[in-house]
Amino acid sequence: MKTAVACAAFGGYVVPGADSTPTYVEWWDSWRFWESLAAGCATFHVDLDKYGAVLPVMPENWRHYIGIDLDNLEDAVQRIASEPEILERISISGRQWAIENYSPVPTAVRFIETISSNPSGGDTGLLSQGYPLTPSRSVQLSKINIIIFPDWSQEEESVCQELERVIRAIATHPDQSHMTLLVDTSNIPDEDAELAISAVVMNLLMEEDLDVAEGPEIALIGKLSEIQWQALLPRLQARIVLENENKQAIALLKVETIPSFELDRFSSERFKQRI
Repeated sequence: MKTAVACAAFGGYVVPGADSTPTYVEWWDSWRFWESLAAGCATFHVDLDKYGAVLPVMPENWRHYIGIDLDNLEDAVQRIASEPEILERISISGRQWAIENYSPVPTAVRFIETISSNPSGGDTGLLSQGYPLTPSRSVQLSKINIIIFPDWSQEEESVCQELERVIRAIATHPDQSHMTLLVDTSNIPDEDAELAISAVVMNLLMEEDLDVAEGPEIALIGKLSEIQWQALLPRLQARIVLENENKQAIALLKVETIPSFELDRFSSERFKQRI
């Protein structure tokens, strides 16, 4: 699909409406729709708005995809003929829309928001600062700030297992509601780190009965300047020592001034909170 100009992603059934009910589509969610968007080729489907398809974030016809009005096929043919460059424009825009709204990270965030919603309207803790227990691009420091330096060059399964142990330990720590976990991403793109951490968080939420009502924050930190690191250093209470660490970053940043803890000891340690 990456080499294709366009893809017909039609699927499902067109159901005539009864009485005054408009015609709608069922089972329209073809795998071709998502695969072609992700691959960056122009995606053809029916006009999703007209035919009653509902998504948490809806794509815009003739911007993210080409939605066909089955009652007026000629209009689509004439528009493409008069604007041949529109296929490339839609393919780029559609791929960006799909990644921004339906890649693992935003999908995980919507899931967490749904299962963690508070009907009373009070502070849920889990969502009070943006996306706790999920990666955030801005570093939101808490009263207790913990840092780890994963070795992202290791096998993905090994890295994720270690991240899972760390996040579980923090999510079950007595001081978890006052914690931010800072994850070094100086040797990996933020997007890749986000995918890995989101997958770990989803597994923990799905498979374990974690109390995340007042869950910790997780923030990614990439390559920091000397000034940025010196400003951050006094705010760090601890470093959790991992089995596989980014030794280059540790040596470069001179983290020996930060108290370090093996994971077992960290779980029972109580920390003084910085104001």
